[in-house]
Amino acid sequence: MNDIREIVTKAVIGKGRRTFDIPVRMPQVKGEIGRVLGAFITNHQLKATKSKDEVNVAGHYDVHVWYTNSDEIESDIVRLKVDYSERVELVDALRYHLLESDEIAVEALVAPFATDVGIEAGTITVDVSFEIGIEVIGETKMRVAILGPVIEQRSEPKLTFEANASSDDDDLSEIDAALNPDFLEAIIEPFE
Repeated sequence: MNDIREIVTKAVIGKGRRTFDIPVRMPQVKGEIGRVLGAFITNHQLKATKSKDEVNVAGHYDVHVWYTNSDEIESDIVRLKVDYSERVELVDALRYHLLESDEIAVEALVAPFATDVGIEAGTITVDVSFEIGIEVIGETKMRVAILGPVIEQRSEPKLTFEANASSDDDDLSEIDAALNPDFLEAIIEPFE
């Protein structure tokens, strides 16, 4: 007899992924810029929220650019905090509407990094790239077929003793002599 049961569990019911390419214009610096010595992105923070049937990802990161002045005698660092907020589409989903009980997990698959740094009209520009992934975790049902009871046919092993086993007989005799016949009676005493 087969029977079907439904198991309600939490599972990943939707996934999304997005690559960001964001051009950043750094703030104006004092004097002329000679050249850019390096750029680094730090302090990336992000979180995902659901709004109706959409997943929105918002976050920020800091861009640090090390540069020299025009005569390349002195160097300095300019910093800028960049905020972003974007919608991420679910591309692999069991359902495309979000429920109140659904949870959103977000992570940076590729941390922000500078793909290009340049100087345009006396201002430093940095192209920042990163990739994020989201998962929607919600309740779903699994249907499981329950089969009838399984009866296994086991054959009991048959013990056979050889009539001419001399060394085994000696070992068994030693064991029999060491047994305490009152062992179980000493352990299992009735409560009074």
